[in-house]
Amino acid sequence: MNKSLTLKNHQNQSLNFTLRLYQEGDEQGMIACILDEYGDTYFKRDFYNVDLLEKAAKEGRITFLVAETEDNDIAGMLILKQFYPKEAMCEIASQIFRKKYRGYGLAMPFFMYGMEVLMSKFYSAAFCLPVLFHNITQRLLYRLGLCATGLVINVFDMDKISHSYTNGRNNKHSQGIQVRALWKTDAGVLYIPKEHQTFCQAVYKRLGVDFCIAEPTDPFPKQNRKIVPFHAVYVQPENTDFNWKNDEIQQSLEIYIYQVGKDFKQQISQLHSQIPLKGKQTANIFLNINDVYAVWAYELLQEMGYFFTGLKPLCSGQEYMVLHHCGDVEIYFNDYIVSDEFVVIVDYIKKCYENRCKFVF
Repeated sequence: MNKSLTLKNHQNQSLNFTLRLYQEGDEQGMIACILDEYGDTYFKRDFYNVDLLEKAAKEGRITFLVAETEDNDIAGMLILKQFYPKEAMCEIASQIFRKKYRGYGLAMPFFMYGMEVLMSKFYSAAFCLPVLFHNITQRLLYRLGLCATGLVINVFDMDKISHSYTNGRNNKHSQGIQVRALWKTDAGVLYIPKEHQTFCQAVYKRLGVDFCIAEPTDPFPKQNRKIVPFHAVYVQPENTDFNWKNDEIQQSLEIYIYQVGKDFKQQISQLHSQIPLKGKQTANIFLNINDVYAVWAYELLQEMGYFFTGLKPLCSGQEYMVLHHCGDVEIYFNDYIVSDEFVVIVDYIKKCYENRCKFVF
């Protein structure tokens, strides 16, 4: 699947590149790309280790792609990451170029090559978390059919990561969410708070998939010709099915809610007692909106100070709403560098942030 191309920079200098799959021996060249852009601060710490790069490639968890010059120099890298069995999408990530090879317009053909590789396999969706300190990835992936669906806010501590772009006033780095539907073309029945239904409906329509947004009084069965609220129809489980992980270096907590139980508020409050949202500690929740009790959980989270930041759709068997709690961290939405498509998303989420309830755990 090698692809050869000749590109010119702004000085009209030509250079030949080959886009290809990783081969054993490429590791030092890939690490050189990371060091050139991030020094020793890149958050994917395994990518500095030759043995761990080899292991990830051999296990098939990550497909590494490289851009090689005619002099056999690794000019850039790109990864395709899969998450089986937890999720069924493929993430496009870590497109990093050596500084001396920038300006040749290599980013778009490299993404196109990555999409060719990705679409030769069987994934529910193509997925990306583009940075918000430049909009290059956002714009290029939009041209490849990936739609903006939301944000994952305050993920990385910018005092711990260095790069060649500017951060503005934000001291934690946020990411966009971009998705293109592949084999998953039906999102099922979605339980979404009324105030966000128009936003979510627009996202799923852009993705071009089937979906149904349930109303709070959907007539599941009818008893004596009366509409029964869905909370009265389905018996709520006692226990919440969820998992979480906290990156202690970046002070970023990630919580996935698979099924909302009666103990939901207790479980989330207990977790925040264990990991207080103080200083730079922040939290993002991914709430399964195929769950009948998703709206009830959303309302509890809203009372706790969480606010809506969009959707993570089509990436697994469940559809997810994303919510964020910024703790003590201020968010400067106007300092994000975003594409025209993301401007609409950011403006909407900014209003959610401004209207949030402040709750101290």
